[in-house]
Amino acid sequence: MGIEMGGTQMQCRAVVVDDDSIARKMMVFALQQEGFVCHSASDGEEALQLLEDRRYDLVVTDLIMPHKNGHALVVEMLGLSERPFIAVHTSVVVPAITKDLVNRGVDDIVFKPTDYAAFAAKMKVLVEKRVNHHRLELSGKALESSDDLERKADPTLDANAGRTKEIVGIAGVNESTTSVPRLDKSSAVKSLQSTEIEFLPFSHFALEACRVACEEDSEAEDIAAAIEQEPALTAALLRLGNSSLYNRTASKILNLEDIIVRVGRRSIGELALALDACDALRVMGIPFLDVKLAWKRSLAARVAAKLLMSQRVGMSTRAGISLSSAMHLLGRMMLAKKFPEEMVALIELANQTGDALTELERQAFSESQSAMLARLLSTWNIPQDIIGPLEHLDSNYSELVSLNRVDRDNAELVKIAVLIGWLAVGKWEPWDLVEIPPSSVFRHHCSTSLREIVNRTRDGLAEALAGLGEKSSPQVRGTKEIACNYRCAGGADIDFIREILPSLGVVAGPSGRSDPTVTLVNGLDASPERINTLIQARERNECVLLTVPELQKSLTSGPAVVLFPCTFGRLAKSIQALNVQRSEARTH
Repeated sequence: MGIEMGGTQMQCRAVVVDDDSIARKMMVFALQQEGFVCHSASDGEEALQLLEDRRYDLVVTDLIMPHKNGHALVVEMLGLSERPFIAVHTSVVVPAITKDLVNRGVDDIVFKPTDYAAFAAKMKVLVEKRVNHHRLELSGKALESSDDLERKADPTLDANAGRTKEIVGIAGVNESTTSVPRLDKSSAVKSLQSTEIEFLPFSHFALEACRVACEEDSEAEDIAAAIEQEPALTAALLRLGNSSLYNRTASKILNLEDIIVRVGRRSIGELALALDACDALRVMGIPFLDVKLAWKRSLAARVAAKLLMSQRVGMSTRAGISLSSAMHLLGRMMLAKKFPEEMVALIELANQTGDALTELERQAFSESQSAMLARLLSTWNIPQDIIGPLEHLDSNYSELVSLNRVDRDNAELVKIAVLIGWLAVGKWEPWDLVEIPPSSVFRHHCSTSLREIVNRTRDGLAEALAGLGEKSSPQVRGTKEIACNYRCAGGADIDFIREILPSLGVVAGPSGRSDPTVTLVNGLDASPERINTLIQARERNECVLLTVPELQKSLTSGPAVVLFPCTFGRLAKSIQALNVQRSEARTH
């Protein structure tokens, strides 16, 4: 087979993956008759090695194979930036598996016994169409690049060229007059609301395991049987069940049923879905989002949720906590997959204005990313008590007060676990919303100091990453180092701001240092009297006060104020701006 590409002839390459040598050889021969250059592999691991060495246009794979099965291979290939045409060639005739594969993006499925010649002829036509379509896309992108160059050369061609960039101030930093860009909102909302279960990036096996585990009369062997349909999921649960989070003995647990008994029936169902969600995040390819950061945050939030639940009697088996913590960013990744142009526009707007991406998503789609994910999970009949915390994740703490006690506890705990997970990872996006829980809420859910639970979460994350063959990255520090005096007006044992300072590039010196530097006062959880006392004691230094609108009204002096909740980007710019002002004043 020859396909013209820029005036030259290019033969398409194919890989045939099957542990049955006869079926493998027959498929290779049929494809070669149609002009494919063929290589073969006996399992998924061999196939991935071939894919690492060169680019292939077609992969035909069986499902049931040793080492790495076809389903796991398909999942990895679908995450590639330039994936091949994927055809599944199998004797497994199970409608649920077929639906799962098609929903994930598999291009074609054929069931054995096979008419190899007819199948190879079909592959020739479909792969040729795909290659030509890719060529047209590249041509279109080249034209768009030319248009961009023209706009840069002539700013009048850009409708937004005259728009001035918003200056991020200090006082009133949370006020924003910007609006969501001109998206086709009605169409996007309608499309989002009509999105069905095929949009979920979970495997059928993980969803089935969660459903079985939630049934009242299910036994450990029933749950194990559902999980063992997916070898990768089985291995992940065995590894997690033997981690320090769940097994504090010296004996290694080798039986999945023993893991289920130890962890708990419903909890293992949640973990199965949570691990599958993290795996889905790991292989997603979204060029305009840091998917690996989202994946690490999901792992860390799940660790933090487990640690928080272990501190409260009756909370260790509370439904939905681990699952919601692990999936707290998956909705955003799904929106980015379904609405890439809209999400790019929202991210650009967030970078320009300092607004939270969460709020811009809600304005654009009339639904938060976490609520959207919870709605889709409900269509799979995942119990409401499991998805409830996810549904309320993007609500603020004051809004959660209206919920009943159990729902409120669950939602608060997930929000705290997510924030602790982010602190443990230590890397932030400018559009991340930093929402600090009231001290009474934190103490209700955590009996240890914040520093201790962040460090334990960081250790748990490192263990989880090591189990997956990944190295934990050091905490990312701000690029511009800022020296300042730092004072916390509230309880020092729950000082969230101090945990964020390294990422801001702030070096907090001792409160009595003589250098005339900026003073940063954390007044998020203190009385107005205490805040005023600290501010007046720092009259010689420029002062930045972090507080909430309710407390700002009671202040007697007028320092620079950053109001919370606040995006990480605005917080960083506010502190940097005041530091620059101070440096200029010293120079003059």
